[in-house]
Amino acid sequence: MSNTIYKWNFSDTKNRGKLWYIIAISVILWLAIWWIFTKQYWLSFIVFLIAWVSFFIENNSSDTIYVEITDLGVKIWDYFYEFSSINEFSYIYYWDTAILLRLNLNKKGIKQIDLKIDNNICLDLKNILPQYLNEGKWWKLTNSEKLINLLKL
Repeated sequence: MSNTIYKWNFSDTKNRGKLWYIIAISVILWLAIWWIFTKQYWLSFIVFLIAWVSFFIENNSSDTIYVEITDLGVKIWDYFYEFSSINEFSYIYYWDTAILLRLNLNKKGIKQIDLKIDNNICLDLKNILPQYLNEGKWWKLTNSEKLINLLKL
């Protein structure tokens, strides 16, 4: 049985407005119509399939993510990652505000997990995580991550 050392939760909602959905649906319809006119029917089908699956996943996923650090590893919802399966961790800042805790995994498939944090959580974790994991290099948001946050994808 493991002992809980620290835990927090964060909201994973995108807070998209009506305008965002209107623009997204317009782009999807425009692409589908364009590909129908150019006789690339399979691309139209793929666009609608991806849009439907994305909308379905977004509306059926939980809005709050629970994170728990124990003396054996990190638990995110029902998934448990032993410290031995995590190569390193790093904090990502936007200006002077901590926004993400990035866990770099040493397994196939998902290589990184980003967990939302704030400055208070970051200060607490700076006293806890170095006892169990190595801190990696300093990261900053890439241009693609900034664009994804801007577009609320």
